[in-house]
Amino acid sequence: MKITGVEAIPIKIPLKKPFAIAVGTITSTNHVLIRMTDDQGRVGWGESITFHPVYGYDQRALFQVAHDHLIPAVIGLDPRDMAELHRRMDLAMPHNLMAKTGIDIAAYDLAGQAAGAPIHALIGGRRVEAVDQIAPIDLVPPDQAARSAAEKRDQGFKCIKVKIGLDAAQDLARVKAVREAVGPGTPMRVDGNSGYDRATALRVFRPMEEVGLEWIEQPLPGWDLEGMAMLARRLDTPIAVDESMYTDHDAALCIRLEAAQVVNIKVAKCGGIYRSQKIAAVCRASGVPCFLGGCIETAVGTAAALHFYTATPNVVSSAEIHGSPFYVDDVVEEPFTLKDGALTVPTGPGLGIKVNEDKVRKYTLTY
Repeated sequence: MKITGVEAIPIKIPLKKPFAIAVGTITSTNHVLIRMTDDQGRVGWGESITFHPVYGYDQRALFQVAHDHLIPAVIGLDPRDMAELHRRMDLAMPHNLMAKTGIDIAAYDLAGQAAGAPIHALIGGRRVEAVDQIAPIDLVPPDQAARSAAEKRDQGFKCIKVKIGLDAAQDLARVKAVREAVGPGTPMRVDGNSGYDRATALRVFRPMEEVGLEWIEQPLPGWDLEGMAMLARRLDTPIAVDESMYTDHDAALCIRLEAAQVVNIKVAKCGGIYRSQKIAAVCRASGVPCFLGGCIETAVGTAAALHFYTATPNVVSSAEIHGSPFYVDDVVEEPFTLKDGALTVPTGPGLGIKVNEDKVRKYTLTY
């Protein structure tokens, strides 16, 4: 079995409404789909995504890295040999993990199709049939945040995630308003997206954690592991890392410095399923739980993340991977739909989804 062709396809699908976080606002997809074929005529799909204020390169760069460097490196390889696939990509272009994600997922899709089995059966099995999803609340006024959170709870979401990190006073008011709206029994977490400095974080989190938080995600810049460790010592609420976490080496360092009591793994950000499981293994060996984050993927990336979640024992709590509702459309025949606030893990071969190539062509950009 060999990879015979790979195509990088940049697409743009508008969001239904802008989504604001501490470092910027997203208005459309920044995705690059990967279409991979093998010598038996099978087609595998993958998805890469970026957001340049966070990750440092834009969609054009994502496409160029894949097209010019990564794709030539994997032609002729066996998609089932994931270690060799990643070794060749690393030789061709170091770093650039988000560009490597799409190729990783497409190769897993082909491997699953060849085996007649879903991806999760190849990487550890299915421990859950469905994955609970969080309801994200972005940087909106407190009254709007409260209304949105109450609606999401009533729709069946079992956990609320509130974006913070831009204005400490507004952040505190937003979190308190959401807690009042959803009541004490609904799990809540907050995400600073690296927006605070140390002094602001200490000042705002002491009163904020009184509302009861599952954890506090990435309040400080990704490089400030000493500051994250200081917060972990001085606050009662666990500190989670995201922007500090890309590789298994990052996981080992964060854990050793006691900067991470919880680790956010994003398949889209960390180089795909293969590398994400390496991160999870480091965390598991140290007794540190992980949770599954997302980058507002289409159904292609969502399917990959669902397979990773169900096959990885130390991934806990609700996930943040349901991107389809944010967009005006998706690229698959049947987008994922929520049932009681959860997404069902696909059971068909490979990713277990069917990409609509007419829709892919409709939303394709030309670089």
